Amino acid sequence: MRFRDAAAAVAAALAMSGASVYAAANQVKAEILARLQQAAPGVAPADYALGSAAFDAELRAALQEKAGESAAVIEAGKKVWTRKFRNGRTLAACFPNGGRRIAATYPQYDSRLKRVVTLEMAVNQCLKANGEPLFEMAEPQTMGAAIAYLRSLSDAQKAAVRVSAAAEERFEEGRRLYFTRMGQRNFACASCHVQSPGRRYTEQVLSPAIGQATHWPIIRGGRAITLQARIRECLEIMGAAPFPAGSEELNNIEYFLAYLSNGLPLRANVVRPER
Repeated sequence: MRFRDAAAAVAAALAMSGASVYAAANQVKAEILARLQQAAPGVAPADYALGSAAFDAELRAALQEKAGESAAVIEAGKKVWTRKFRNGRTLAACFPNGGRRIAATYPQYDSRLKRVVTLEMAVNQCLKANGEPLFEMAEPQTMGAAIAYLRSLSDAQKAAVRVSAAAEERFEEGRRLYFTRMGQRNFACASCHVQSPGRRYTEQVLSPAIGQATHWPIIRGGRAITLQARIRECLEIMGAAPFPAGSEELNNIEYFLAYLSNGLPLRANVVRPER
């Protein structure tokens, strides 16, 4: 076989592999969508981006009324984002267009690192590259505020997370963990968010799995709570030891959830009542 023919064959094989992964990921999403529609037939899939508020008109009205309360956190995040490093650069300088319209494409699979990279990781990569101290992954005043501001720059942009052939294992691991029962209560994340969306657990309305990655961070008590921080809280409620913030497990779960939210608009920094 001539070199050009061999190269074409390799390219075709890669394209088929990528198409296969895309089809498999979409099949997973389609199956979850069908289960959600069966569990809550009165809710339009487009409303899943509202999270719990998709099922509760009073909660939706309350969130709209409190929307302005996120302004202080976003402003604090802007100061973190534009603060000059010792070398004169900023977090904004590390990202295309200063970070505008990029959040909807995260998490991303980094083929060089062979792992999923979240927005939080990308922020810390920038800090490390510029010789600055890293932020704690779940710290609201630094990482939380920075992510709140960064995601505000992509508000209303539709989620568009890619799962390449190389990332298939990470996506599948996130799916597996989401559906795995764990902890003293023997719950899985899917027990609440695939099987029981719209129902109440204590005083909280359960959100659907599709759309969960769109409205983070939430603002609670004047603090930005990231998606991973909330997953860790849920694991504690389940009676399971939470995975460390920024761990491979949480990154893969977030990757899985972000892909499920593809096509839905980001609605960052929703103000939520205290638990």
